[in-house]
Amino acid sequence: MAVMSRRPLVSVVTPCYNEADNIREQFRRVRAALAPFAGDYDFEHIYTDNLSEDGTWEVLKALGAEHPQVRALRFSRNIGANRAIILGLSQAKGDAVVLIQADLQDPPELIGDFLRGWREGFDVVYGRIKGREEGALGSALRRLYYKVVAGMAEVEVPRDAGEFRLTSRRALDAVLQYGEDDLYLRGTVAHVGFPQKAVPYERAARAGGRSSMTFLGLVSYALNGLLSTTVVPIRMVVVSGLLLAVLGFLLTAGLAASKFLLPGVAPRGITMLATLVTFFAGAQLLAIGIIGEYIRKIYVQSLRMPRGHIQDRVNLP
Repeated sequence: MAVMSRRPLVSVVTPCYNEADNIREQFRRVRAALAPFAGDYDFEHIYTDNLSEDGTWEVLKALGAEHPQVRALRFSRNIGANRAIILGLSQAKGDAVVLIQADLQDPPELIGDFLRGWREGFDVVYGRIKGREEGALGSALRRLYYKVVAGMAEVEVPRDAGEFRLTSRRALDAVLQYGEDDLYLRGTVAHVGFPQKAVPYERAARAGGRSSMTFLGLVSYALNGLLSTTVVPIRMVVVSGLLLAVLGFLLTAGLAASKFLLPGVAPRGITMLATLVTFFAGAQLLAIGIIGEYIRKIYVQSLRMPRGHIQDRVNLP
């Protein structure tokens, strides 16, 4: 008796926070994008709810009742975007796993291109944003940030790439081996290697609702990305401290010499002293801040706390 081999499973993972207005439309467009591949693959769609406050969980429960392939889990508290993404990915059983947001800024229609790239042998197929609806200042700051990260990172992190991607089973298993608490997914995917391919696309405006990301949240995310991919900032502290020490010694020697050799033109009063104290104090505080950020990451990691706890489930054991 011949044993029937199972069809490959494709998991689609969508993290949610206050996305009640977008979930059904996103699911409809994802199903339409997957329809041409229905004869080749089985599918599951996993939603994570980061303790939303707008009825997102009720929408997910209703969607799960209508479609058995929809699975959902709700965390016991808001655990942050990165942790929610990693916990959602860890629930996926697929041979390939697609990560896509619920706000429809990333077009579900691109999933077909991702699957074709996977068929070609690429373990990671990611969307590269070639344009987006944002102001000139935001665009300039984003480009600057990517240049800084690219110049400092120990591995090549793709520019203008978000979390919208397909990852093969072996690449995802490699990513999930990283135990960092607040994992920077883009940098980690670049770090694990494997054949990767970019698919360019235009990022749309948010379909409905309001983004929950604040300016401070963006700064925190940017810092986490930078500190997770490079140790250059802390090495810059060492180099800067050495240079400032040499500069301070030379300046002190110069002032002492001018006091004895050119007493009439030597700097007087507290103006220069206050300037120097302010400059060196600022440099020291900056250095302490950079070191403190690395220490914070070490401290949080040493606690070995779970990323989060699941409060409710839909169509999941």
